[in-house]
Amino acid sequence: MKDTLLALSDLLNMLPDAVVIVDCNGRITFANRHIEGLLGYTPRELEKQPLERLIPEQYRAQHKVHIARFREHGQAMAMGDRPLIYGLDKSGNEIPISVSIANLDLDGERFSIAVMHDSGEIQSEITQVTSRAESDLLTGIGNRLRLSQVLQTKIDKSCPFSLLYLDLEKFKPFNDNYGHEVGDKVLQIVARRLKALVRSEDLAVRVGGDEFVLYLDGLVDSGILEQRATTVADSVARRFHIGDLSGTVGVNIGGATFPRDGDNEQDLINVADQNMYQAKQAGIPYKIRQ
Repeated sequence: MKDTLLALSDLLNMLPDAVVIVDCNGRITFANRHIEGLLGYTPRELEKQPLERLIPEQYRAQHKVHIARFREHGQAMAMGDRPLIYGLDKSGNEIPISVSIANLDLDGERFSIAVMHDSGEIQSEITQVTSRAESDLLTGIGNRLRLSQVLQTKIDKSCPFSLLYLDLEKFKPFNDNYGHEVGDKVLQIVARRLKALVRSEDLAVRVGGDEFVLYLDGLVDSGILEQRATTVADSVARRFHIGDLSGTVGVNIGGATFPRDGDNEQDLINVADQNMYQAKQAGIPYKIRQ
């Protein structure tokens, strides 16, 4: 086996990516010189070490199952056929990588060989694409997709939160009298004001037209929620200036709290929307169930 690896080492060190070979016990028997540039380890430091050293702890159990199945039945998988994964470098940082893997039978023993490629640029591109997909193109704040993802995550984890559903008042005349360009600028002003009111753990989104939603993490006290609604209404109602044009808009707000008002995203949105509509009908700025 050592002679075989020695014969392969020159070839594997010529490859531009990091390569490791793992034995049937999950221990690293070979690493090429590029492993140091990727994960910070010298080849000698990894010799006879468990492969788990290179895998973040939260992924180890799942990886163990997958690698066992692959070693028994798997076919070689080309780079790009697997999703982006993370390796653990010598300093304990998670590094985005893509991996090609194959079984390798040497001297009657089965090994696995993995070719690892630094995918930091791919991760950056994915992050940018995801950010664009989850952002409202007009205002730059979150959109319905972003809200849905946050709500589903929090609901799955049973984390309490509240929603404020906002519908602008006196907005339509800006579109009708001054054109959509002015109307768009009004929406952008409102979005900036809402974004300035939320904490880093909260979220402001535009769900369409002149309707917005605020996600308020961990906030379930009705009294505090009412105070937040008042602050939002006052902020939105402040006079704004667009060139020579000066104006104001109002807002109707409805609230909903998880888990009190629903155990799923749609029910919570519906409750907040209904409360907003009732506030509008009653001529009051907000309605939140006590």
